[in-house]
Amino acid sequence: MWNIYCSNCGLKVDSEDLFCSGCGKELKYKPDIEEYENCISTFGELGFTKKVNCRDKGKNSILAYCPKNILTIGLISVFGCLLIFCSTFVLVSDLYFCGNSSDTHNKLLEERNIQICERIATEYYGSHTYSEDDIYDCDNMAQDVWNMLKAKGIDAKIAVGNFEPGTQSKIEEGKIVLKNMNYGSPGEIKPYNYSYQDSGLLNSSTIDSLTHAWILAEVSPGSWLAIECTGGYVVYSEENEDYYRGLTFNNPKNYRSFLDLYGDWKMETLDYENERLYCNKLADTYKNANYSEQVALKSSVEIAEVKLQEKKQRFQKTDSELKALLQYG
Repeated sequence: MWNIYCSNCGLKVDSEDLFCSGCGKELKYKPDIEEYENCISTFGELGFTKKVNCRDKGKNSILAYCPKNILTIGLISVFGCLLIFCSTFVLVSDLYFCGNSSDTHNKLLEERNIQICERIATEYYGSHTYSEDDIYDCDNMAQDVWNMLKAKGIDAKIAVGNFEPGTQSKIEEGKIVLKNMNYGSPGEIKPYNYSYQDSGLLNSSTIDSLTHAWILAEVSPGSWLAIECTGGYVVYSEENEDYYRGLTFNNPKNYRSFLDLYGDWKMETLDYENERLYCNKLADTYKNANYSEQVALKSSVEIAEVKLQEKKQRFQKTDSELKALLQYG
């Protein structure tokens, strides 16, 4: 209930009185301002809007309350919960499928690249002729196919090994050259050991035994498929493991550099060996000569030893370069 006071003399009066009992002035009912402001403050902190009717037919004032933006707040809360739920679901889904997405992508990539390799192999064979007289042989054809694969965005290596692929291609024999999905799979590359274990020098017998060149295409990360360029077909690891062993080169330029460098290595090896034999023979002659003959031979021995060291250093340098090329392709 509101406190009522006379506006003229300040005497507290009853809410039903029409005139002040102290001064006789006609009364006009107004609620206590302090209580009114307190009411506003209290309900404002609670988040409500208010309607105040300070006078209602001479009776106490009535407060009507209505919640502020209750519907809006509720909708925002529901929307927020839905947003959090959806975000959490997407995040969990991504985490769940993350481990499988890479494998699925690699599998699809592998199948696509295998089809490209098969098509390139058969089409190339249909427009090129293999010659066994070194006019246009397997390494020339491998370099061509490497370039065709590169144009399709497939990484490949030129491989060389010491086996014979066969005298007739699958196409000429009427065999299936396109992949049977359950027949075979690509494989990993197993390189040759091309150095002597004791000295670390290049083992020329390994290089001299190489008889054939072909292509290894990377159809998916770390997975390679052999292409027999002279026959126009692909070879899976289950069919012939020899295609997945050998020396490999990243591009035709490195392969040609290997051929040139190996030619230099062969000549320098021979030159160094001949100089070593000459020095040994000269040293034996000097050792068995008398004093006067040794005096005459001393200059020749010294010159031969200097030449031997120069040829040895040249040979060792070429040997290191060749092994580095073989190691990194």
